[in-house]
Amino acid sequence: MITQEHLAGFLLMHAGFRAEFGRLAEACRAPRDREHEELLEEQLALLLEMLHAHHTHEDTTLWPTLVAHAPEAGDALAELESEHAVLDPLVAVAADRAAPLPERVPALRRLHELVNEHLDHEERTAVPLMLRHLTPDDIEADRRKAMADFGRRVPIVFGWLVSSADPALLTAAFADLPVVARLMFRLFWWPAYQRRFARLYGASISLPAPLES
Repeated sequence: MITQEHLAGFLLMHAGFRAEFGRLAEACRAPRDREHEELLEEQLALLLEMLHAHHTHEDTTLWPTLVAHAPEAGDALAELESEHAVLDPLVAVAADRAAPLPERVPALRRLHELVNEHLDHEERTAVPLMLRHLTPDDIEADRRKAMADFGRRVPIVFGWLVSSADPALLTAAFADLPVVARLMFRLFWWPAYQRRFARLYGASISLPAPLES
């Protein structure tokens, strides 16, 4: 049996998706210059790659695991999987670098709306099943898979996720991080992401209180 705290990493990723499509939709309306445009393209590509990896893991590993434990949930989880496919055409438009960023803003706005609706549905339907049927070993395997997806971009991904989540979620998500990783985040990764955030969105962002010590 696991607790809500075990799912903090999963829900932290959700928080990142909930926030970033809206931020990008606003910023992509009028890039300041070529350098800003390239940075927005980079952030968008990262976001879409992480969304694809997250949904692929759900469809190929997480949902089948849950169905194996709770066959009666098969239809509900199949509905969640079908929602992933609904997003695909919008993802394709958002990723099309042949179109200028301002032309992709409507797709980003719609993605922001639909992704949030989908995550609401997922958290109502799948999270209770996860709490009942996953084990700590399952969660650890998911964590290793996510870290592999992040690759060498861990500092940027961590910065993006921290910029998106509420304090309680951050406290739970970072509780199991090694002390060295928390120190690296505070001293190097977060300051670098603050600069990136300012270049992307023209705004400052502070380190959330739960991560200050």
